[in-house]
Amino acid sequence: MSTASHSDDLSRVPMSWDEYLALEDTPGEYYGGSLVTMAPPGRNHQRIIHELHVLLERNLEAGLDITQGWGWSPEGIREELILDLMVHDKTDDERTLRTTPHLVVEVLSSNRRDDLVGKLNRYAQWGAPAYWIVDPRDHVTLTHRLEDGYFVETGRFTDGSATLTYGDVEVPVDIDALLG
Repeated sequence: MSTASHSDDLSRVPMSWDEYLALEDTPGEYYGGSLVTMAPPGRNHQRIIHELHVLLERNLEAGLDITQGWGWSPEGIREELILDLMVHDKTDDERTLRTTPHLVVEVLSSNRRDDLVGKLNRYAQWGAPAYWIVDPRDHVTLTHRLEDGYFVETGRFTDGSATLTYGDVEVPVDIDALLG
């Protein structure tokens, strides 16, 4: 392994995919040929994830599950990203989700560029049909739908009540309460 590099609140340690898989209790994500770790999310970040989890659970279809802070590494892809939240088919996968989730959700923190550019592009390439981005700093929630391999913004919510969707599922959300 090479030495780590730092940018923002991230630490990148170059290593091979096999070296990453050999780690026990993986302390981060793997993309771009590096183990990427970051500072733990703050209290407000965790509160938003919890509230979205509760809202999604109220509207969860049979056969689906919600997981937070778990990895997604599609079959054939030698990368693994840890999602703030995802809605996926029930699975026996333990280390990481290998199938495609129905919804991926990221709550922005100091590592904004990765969620707004890097992860958005990876999630689209990997075929995620829906991506929500919650931005507490700028007080906005964005929803995206996959079309022809790219995400198209389907909603931009800054206040009041909104109905966030993925597939045919509608999730009523009080944006003001969510973003505090």
